[in-house]
Amino acid sequence: MRRTLWYASLASMLLGLTACGIPEETHDAVKKDLEKCKTDLAGTKNTLQTTEEERNKLKTELDSMGAKRDDLAKRLGATKQEIEELRKARAAAEARSRTFRQLLARLKSMIDSGKLQVEMRKGKMVVKMSDKILFDPGKVELKKDGKIALKQLAAVLKDIGDRDFLVAGHTDNVPIKTRQFRSNWELSAARAVNVVKFMQAEGVDPKHLAAAGYSEYDPIGDNTNDDGKRSNRRIEFVLMPNIGELPAVEM
Repeated sequence: MRRTLWYASLASMLLGLTACGIPEETHDAVKKDLEKCKTDLAGTKNTLQTTEEERNKLKTELDSMGAKRDDLAKRLGATKQEIEELRKARAAAEARSRTFRQLLARLKSMIDSGKLQVEMRKGKMVVKMSDKILFDPGKVELKKDGKIALKQLAAVLKDIGDRDFLVAGHTDNVPIKTRQFRSNWELSAARAVNVVKFMQAEGVDPKHLAAAGYSEYDPIGDNTNDDGKRSNRRIEFVLMPNIGELPAVEM
């Protein structure tokens, strides 16, 4: 602004010098000075414009860098959380594996004698007992040999620790319809309840027991042959996962 005013004053002075009869050499020198000032002013304007453009460009780059920094911070936080979840999942898997090995070791004699089987199915540890040792066909009262086997099992399960067990009754697909049981649902559920009551009487904490009847709808064998039907008629003790072993759920 000051340079512009100075240029205007110089131009006015030049006109005044011309009107007053100033020598041509002086007039030309002043005119030359004026042209130089005009050139300098234009250069200064260009420099200011370039500087403003560069400043805006730098601001845009800084904003972009800030956004990238925030994005990286979010990714880092997510990665840390994923690593922690993987660590917990691995610890839970190792805990389940230890429990499985301990259960196998303590139930070895019963497994060797054929009274029960222990396996992993659908990600859960399952202790499986045939209905043949536990019940007569179509009945829910425990047989003498069944009580002896369940008593041995109860002595092991009550020392497992703070773990929940689902006692599940299963049947084959042969329909039952008696005065007491109108379907395999009722039969499988009643058998599971009676087993739960017996386990409670043998010292297993009832807070860690539950009963369920699956009827014929969770087969492990082929119901089209006798061997398959025989394997489907069973009682299972399913070791349920602790809440800490379950994956995190975002709400």
